[in-house]
Amino acid sequence: MDKKLKLRILGTHNYESRDTRYVSFLIDDILALDAGSITRALTFSEQEKIRAILLSHGHFDHIRDIDSLALPSKNAGLTINVIGIPETIQLVKSTLPKIYLEPNPLLPTYVLEEKNPYETFSVLNYGVTILPVNHSIPASGFQISDEKIKLFYTGDTGSQLSHLWNHISPNVFLTEVTFGNENIDKARSVGHLTPFLLGEVLEEFESVHGYFPRVIATHFNPFWERSICQELQQLSEELGIEIIISVADQIIDL
Repeated sequence: MDKKLKLRILGTHNYESRDTRYVSFLIDDILALDAGSITRALTFSEQEKIRAILLSHGHFDHIRDIDSLALPSKNAGLTINVIGIPETIQLVKSTLPKIYLEPNPLLPTYVLEEKNPYETFSVLNYGVTILPVNHSIPASGFQISDEKIKLFYTGDTGSQLSHLWNHISPNVFLTEVTFGNENIDKARSVGHLTPFLLGEVLEEFESVHGYFPRVIATHFNPFWERSICQELQQLSEELGIEIIISVADQIIDL
């Protein structure tokens, strides 16, 4: 049987409460996408499996657990690569205590790596392409590839993504949908998506590649989540595709 890429959903919201967690995902237990809820969602033994983290941008709900993951990782003698565009890495570097960066030149807790937009590189056993996206601060998405699957994680983004489709061709689209359609003007102004804007993105993608990717929606504003889910269902029916509503602790085999 072919080995499938395993996507574990750690958190799916941009506000945190008892019932909602900040955004974070885990691929095959070893590669994290953003760090909003790593320590809240994982046991210590699960945290110790992480070897690299891809950070989309520097907003708190995406980087919060970089700090809280550091101490148990340091105590376990682990080194984790943290990768993002220069603006994101410099923000992390400016806020993270230096003990986690240089406690021992031979074994730092974190190795911070700056990558430029459109750069392709290897992380663990995956090919990664980092891509600029439209948000209120400098931000990036990532296409992560193994032998069979190409997953594009948007991070936080608005709808202006047509510049990406000549560079990547994912078959899985892990995308933010922060607001309901009623908030479309605000979404446009701050670089987020609504179901309507996601539909525009997917139609642009299909016009270039001739197919729709598998879609997994995330990064919900909990105050709009009910509307978002209803509108995503309508979009699914209009486009004739499945749109998965991500849920914390869900595991999806891709």
